[in-house]
Amino acid sequence: MVEPLQEITGLSFHEDLHRYRLRGEWLAQSVSSVIGFDMHPRQRARIDETKDGPDGWALRGNTLHAWHEGFLKGSEPAIEDRWTPWLNPLRSEPLFSDFELLAVEFRLCDAKRSVGGSFDFLIRLRSDEPEKDWPIVLGDLKTVSSRAAVGSRKPATAQLGAYLSMMQQHYPRLWISECVTVVAGPERCRVIRQTPDACAAAWEDAWGRFECIQPDF
Repeated sequence: MVEPLQEITGLSFHEDLHRYRLRGEWLAQSVSSVIGFDMHPRQRARIDETKDGPDGWALRGNTLHAWHEGFLKGSEPAIEDRWTPWLNPLRSEPLFSDFELLAVEFRLCDAKRSVGGSFDFLIRLRSDEPEKDWPIVLGDLKTVSSRAAVGSRKPATAQLGAYLSMMQQHYPRLWISECVTVVAGPERCRVIRQTPDACAAAWEDAWGRFECIQPDF
């Protein structure tokens, strides 16, 4: 039997600062800051422009992530009807038809690299195989504004690789079978499946590029 994950002792997330703290010390980076360090200024400006307001990605993402967390826990929170087109495809997604929840919105860290991050869900899929062979899936939920954008949204490959690396440090006996990016849009949901090895390689590549531009002291 696989037990739900126990929180990492001394690790906390400060949402107002979007920073992680481990045993009283601030971690220098988040997973998102490492992956996005070399983003083109035009792309970063576009992200900032579309963040706020009733149709911004921040409200959409926060609302749907909170709903999805409740959904995985078996108790959907009530939200505005305007979000219903996003909810129905997630409800009917086969990935979430029969599973055990191991963790949701879970905080992780790499103390050596001074990086913190939070994955969206870790589930164990029930199947006809012996219970010891049930696959464990690490996932990240991405929300988009349109049905068309569901098809063009890229997977969170390096991001998932970062979480996988941190999981191996803190929970080395837990074997993750697959990494998935769940892209949710109005009236459409797409699950992008990737191997843990591909995600781990993408994270190491991202970290290597980030580390190269850090100053020597």
